[in-house]
Amino acid sequence: MTEWPEGGPPEVWRIKLGNGYSSLAVVGDRAYTAFGDEEGEYVVCIRATDGKIVWQVRSGGPYENSYGDGPRATPTVHEGRVYSIGAKGDLLCLDAGSGDKIWGLNVLAEFEGENLDYGLSASPVIVDEKLIVVVNGGEGESLAALDKNSGKTIWTSLDDKAGYSTPLIIEVDNKKRLALLTGVAVVVVAPDDGRELWRHPWETTLDANAAMPIFRNNRLFISSGYDTGCALFELFANDGRFEAKMLWENKKMKNLFSSSILVDGFLYGFHNTIFTCMDFETGEVKWSQRGFSKGSLLSADGKLIIYGERATLALAEISSEAYTEISSAKILDGRTWIVPTLSRGRLFVRSKEELVCLNLTP
Repeated sequence: MTEWPEGGPPEVWRIKLGNGYSSLAVVGDRAYTAFGDEEGEYVVCIRATDGKIVWQVRSGGPYENSYGDGPRATPTVHEGRVYSIGAKGDLLCLDAGSGDKIWGLNVLAEFEGENLDYGLSASPVIVDEKLIVVVNGGEGESLAALDKNSGKTIWTSLDDKAGYSTPLIIEVDNKKRLALLTGVAVVVVAPDDGRELWRHPWETTLDANAAMPIFRNNRLFISSGYDTGCALFELFANDGRFEAKMLWENKKMKNLFSSSILVDGFLYGFHNTIFTCMDFETGEVKWSQRGFSKGSLLSADGKLIIYGERATLALAEISSEAYTEISSAKILDGRTWIVPTLSRGRLFVRSKEELVCLNLTP
């Protein structure tokens, strides 16, 4: 819809769901997410058309934290399998159709690691036959590549304290690489063997590097909250060596937990609690908008869909000239730190306790 009716888009269904900050991975008419309660954490498959539970699997014990209980990472769906990691490191590979367990392990036990202050949060990433997982293990075991079919370790890498950010697959000089924010640096590694190719120190209060990097045309953007800010690097290969040059750095976009998005050469994201538009190439702020507090967003069909932490959902024009809101509505109650998911004209929005499916088709 180019605009929403008063009160927001029509509600298709609404269900109760437990604690957690996992978003939804939607494939066809199935939606996959994770949640927790006082008994444990669970991976769940929901029928996207009517909200009915198809299957639900207990993935591990309960996780409690002053900033919210339950799992953090969004499940990854690949070739008929669901890969999910819980806040306490319980990693599962499940059959996407039935929920049957194919393999599983606890990464903190496997790699002799300690949990992060706010729970493991990075989603698993598939690179060819490998499952890349942020594990925060012992020496040389901060990042791991597992066989996606068996869970067996292929390689481990990095001594860094882990961050909360999901690794990003990038391509430089026609070769796949992995770019990630650890707790203390931005790092690029080779996915074949985990070899470190480049790093730049990037320290943040509480080691809370959480937002996923953005990569476009050999340029890598990173951003962190608190008083850290953002930077843009140019990555390139020189005589077989991986190199990088910082193009700019400032404190005008501080992504606390949700990543910015890049559309037509401009970044849209949350500078702490201020919704901001920034020029990707220069770092110049084009406009700022208050009213959402913290939040997350996505884009589709020339529009921005913005989801504030107090459950304010808004539709706005994509424009670097000014913030132009078209429609807004309050959909849920409670803290809403979870990025919405859009699939086949349906928007899935979640709070700590409920999941709602909205119809955005005209």
